Amino acid sequence: MGKFAKALATFINLCTYGVGIAVVLIKLLHKDFIAVFIISGFNYNESLFFNMALFCLGTMLLGVVLTMLVGEYNRDEVTVMYPIVWAIIPAVITCFFIYFGVTGAAAREIAIMLASAAVYLASSLVNIYTGTKVFTLYPNKNKKSDDE
Repeated sequence: MGKFAKALATFINLCTYGVGIAVVLIKLLHKDFIAVFIISGFNYNESLFFNMALFCLGTMLLGVVLTMLVGEYNRDEVTVMYPIVWAIIPAVITCFFIYFGVTGAAAREIAIMLASAAVYLASSLVNIYTGTKVFTLYPNKNKKSDDE
């Protein structure tokens, strides 16, 4: 269970980073994308950021459920030290999203893009925490010591 949980936690974090980087590249390179959730009336930017926000919410919920599932198998109480270093990437990506949002054309577009930036940052931070909790609950148990 431990190796599967670690692999899933890593995959969830990589997906969250990946969607943020993909949206930044789509915006910077002015590329097309295919929206999964299509809402009539949304323009290109609104649809892009809305789909990104839904994906991030899904990965965040998956991370929370993973932590709950791991908590059922491992009842140990652990103190989770939040790794700020891993939060730098989502913070930088969120700065790009805020810039894209501020330079939007309409008020609704600006609101959706800024709200999506907040959702991205929150879901990234939650996913980093849940991943850290999984790795804290299942530490590496090597037979070798650090001195060898």
